[in-house]
Amino acid sequence: MQRRRFLQSAGLGLAASSPLAQAAFDCYVERAPGAQLFTLRNELADNPIEAIRDLANAGVRDVELFGLTGAPEIFGMSPLSFRRLLERNDITMTCSHVAADALDIPALAANAEILGLDTIILGAAPGFVQPGPNGLRIQGPQTKQEMDELAELLNRLGLMFRRSGLQFAYHNHHVEFFEVDGEIPYNYIMWNTDPQMVRCELDIGWLALAGVDYLNVLDNFGNRTISCHMKDFNGNRPTDMGDFLGAAANLVPPGSGVVDFTAVMERMDYYNIRHGFVEIDMPRNAITEIGAGVRHLQSLCRC
Repeated sequence: MQRRRFLQSAGLGLAASSPLAQAAFDCYVERAPGAQLFTLRNELADNPIEAIRDLANAGVRDVELFGLTGAPEIFGMSPLSFRRLLERNDITMTCSHVAADALDIPALAANAEILGLDTIILGAAPGFVQPGPNGLRIQGPQTKQEMDELAELLNRLGLMFRRSGLQFAYHNHHVEFFEVDGEIPYNYIMWNTDPQMVRCELDIGWLALAGVDYLNVLDNFGNRTISCHMKDFNGNRPTDMGDFLGAAANLVPPGSGVVDFTAVMERMDYYNIRHGFVEIDMPRNAITEIGAGVRHLQSLCRC
């Protein structure tokens, strides 16, 4: 049993006869099949009612919003109407990404309350993604000062969202894992933020593309991780890591690449990470690819 082997290797083997340890061995975290709505951005813009219906038919029961602001409409609908649309399709939604340049927190928090959200996630740090002469470019912190500034910003945002009744988290890309001044920026930033104010959303695909041990990252930050983006990596590491879309083209549905999602989900269970959102940044057919990813992950969910 793979889950049993993992828990034993994590140091629980000596207590395996206790009721609590046996429960850990035998019971997986209840985690509804999830998807990040960014994958369906075009479909939602064209026809949100049809897009959500198709998503439900693909087996998705938990979604993560993107681009939440204080605006009165989401995909051409009021926040309450969009919430009701999800409810009619038996889909829950408690998390949303926000952009660094759209942080009117009082208005954003008001929409979050209407939508039933409890967690806000910064999708990318300010200035990481910029237009270049040949397309979007992405670059992480280049100095310790920039790392300190980002850690300070995340702490400040975490406190502001906490005061608005919302949990706050940070979503990684690959560039936070390239060494700068002897430090791995992601580690440095997380070590210099309050774990009660700044939680983690770990993007497995971007971790794999960065060439880091994604299981080790889960072990290091699992206790403060609230969700994972479940995307695979096709193994073709680009020579130009700053080409944002070129890099993202190598991120594929779970089961289509080299990521060991059995081991990923064992750790998600162990650290009680309750959300796993399938996301494909550049899909050819969003619903088909989400459905394939969901089915692959469900095929691995067994004791």
